[in-house]
Amino acid sequence: MNINADNKTGEVSKQMPEVLIVDDDPAVTAALVAAVREHNLETDTAANGQQALQKLCERTVTDNLYDAMILDIQMPIVDGWEVLHALKNNPLWKTISVVVLTGIADTPQDIARITEYDGVFVRKKEGIFEIVSDLVERLIPGEAE
Repeated sequence: MNINADNKTGEVSKQMPEVLIVDDDPAVTAALVAAVREHNLETDTAANGQQALQKLCERTVTDNLYDAMILDIQMPIVDGWEVLHALKNNPLWKTISVVVLTGIADTPQDIARITEYDGVFVRKKEGIFEIVSDLVERLIPGEAE
């Protein structure tokens, strides 16, 4: 959960937790946004790993990191593996919970690799959006009921 101090009053306000959804399929992205918002979580989106890394850098500068990320693996420009690697190797981003939602990276080696990056693997299939949004909500500290 993001916490900001008002510069004028000094009061601390809590913003709603925010999830970055990274997927190159607009239909999947829209379904995930709808499912996550049902849990009263804010969302932001990126269509590929390059956009996700750019948004992470921008948020790092403003000290307003995402609370969680839903990440596809197979994407153009920069894939999900590269994003996972960047998350793991940047100490400022290690606290971001990651749910890897993919239809292709499902071999035992791929799942082990995702686990190595502290990610949670979920296979893309019909009806998965509500499961993923429930999982994201549970991964954000202080948000699980």
